Amino acid sequence: MKLKSSFEQAVCILLMLALSKDHMPLRSVVISNRLGVSDSYLKKVLHQMVVGGLISSEAGKGGGFSLSYDINRMTLLDVYNAIEGPSPIIKSTGIASRIFFDDQFVEVQEKKIFDQIGRAETQFKSGLKKENLGALLINPDGTHRQPIDWNRIGDDRHV
Repeated sequence: MKLKSSFEQAVCILLMLALSKDHMPLRSVVISNRLGVSDSYLKKVLHQMVVGGLISSEAGKGGGFSLSYDINRMTLLDVYNAIEGPSPIIKSTGIASRIFFDDQFVEVQEKKIFDQIGRAETQFKSGLKKENLGALLINPDGTHRQPIDWNRIGDDRHV
């Protein structure tokens, strides 16, 4: 299974927003500069996150993107569903029926495959649901990351 690169970017965006000093909304250009991705591409990821209910968008001066709800209630599954979508990772295209002319045989064999993949997907999603994003903001010594004014820092790698 391969996740889109936008999954990792979405996690980083959420962590940035959670650390934003005084919960100030961040403009897409600030986020794209920090992540080193194009602003136009990032806007597509941000749109998926808005539609997925993870973040909200505010227009106008002082506007930008902010968390829709507390980072401590967000899980990796929430991010996965927003970026990858809720549909199953695989579905039959019917191609097997082109080589095996016995529809019952194809149905039984496809069921074996799709049931196994379905179990793996359920286990994968269960693991994602256990991982809370707020826990990613805790330093190895147990202290919490401090708020950051993303609008004022440059490309400092030590924040």
